Amino acid sequence: MAKKVNDPNSEILNAYVSEHDEVNNSNNSNYTDTYQQDTQPQETPNTVSIEQPQQKTYGSQILNSPRSNSINAVKQHGAENGLKYRDNLGYIRVELNTLPTGGLFYPEDTIIRIRAARGAEIKHWSTMNDQDINQISQVDDILNYIIEKCVSVDMPNKPNGSWKDLKDIDRFYLLLAIREFTFLDGDNELMVPISENKSIPVTKEMIDFIKIPEEIMKHYSSEERCFVFHLANKDIRMYIPSLGASQWLKNYAQNKVNAREGFDNDFLIFAPMLINDFRLLSQRAYEAMVEETSMWSVQEWSLISYVRDTLASASEPKLTYHDEDGREATIPLTFRGGIKALFTIQDPLSILR
Repeated sequence: MAKKVNDPNSEILNAYVSEHDEVNNSNNSNYTDTYQQDTQPQETPNTVSIEQPQQKTYGSQILNSPRSNSINAVKQHGAENGLKYRDNLGYIRVELNTLPTGGLFYPEDTIIRIRAARGAEIKHWSTMNDQDINQISQVDDILNYIIEKCVSVDMPNKPNGSWKDLKDIDRFYLLLAIREFTFLDGDNELMVPISENKSIPVTKEMIDFIKIPEEIMKHYSSEERCFVFHLANKDIRMYIPSLGASQWLKNYAQNKVNAREGFDNDFLIFAPMLINDFRLLSQRAYEAMVEETSMWSVQEWSLISYVRDTLASASEPKLTYHDEDGREATIPLTFRGGIKALFTIQDPLSILR
């Protein structure tokens, strides 16, 4: 999916989970809220789901809010317990309905938790060069590295749930949440330029990550957690790409280039939205998908192309703020210092004695 950020509600964060570096799944049943009482889960945002008998799809199994102000609660919890950077060792839960996707494309009862970034992760992050177009692949790897280290994902009926199950669209929101939990005291504000000479501090609540048009949303299936489009002779299912699928496809293309072997560049553009589970990917299975879809007609490709382009456009992060006259304004999201500024101090000389 296209990202504009140089790559790239109710309470979202509740309860310490662990005092350890990794979440201990055996202790999940003992999870308790340490600074507020549990609240009832909020209803999933209104969507139009298709209630139709399940039909056989083509091909293999592979093809198949209000924003919160709850970081204040986390800050208060941190203040009461003397938490500062690198001392906030526990995991905190991110409610699904606060994600840009609203949690609509994850299995129900999925649990996502984050922790603060530590010194080792920030050291690796600091090697990023997001100003060099030739380093885009490395930047993507470093974004995933922080997600891998700082996010825990538990999914029903998937004992091996991982960060790779996260949706591409949700990645940057989770990075911002990790950042806010890393710098609890707020002294390292993330600045966004709104004019040549002026920047403003930004939080994740100010960002519009995705607005899926109703014409697409009406094809969402709450049962299958994806979009189902009914053509005359088949059903086509399209998925919000996962980090695992995107990573696999990037590695596949790079391996082909390194081996000087040809591959279908065109299909690679559409493939992320046609892959249900990255775990089923292999070179043989993927190339079978390529072969199978080579027989598609103009109807199939027109639909796939339109949906992909529409969702890509809807997924460009935008910053909404109020100007000096109090009017609401929206601009593309860019950071002073680039995306590297997420986990580094934008003006490090200012901290010198």
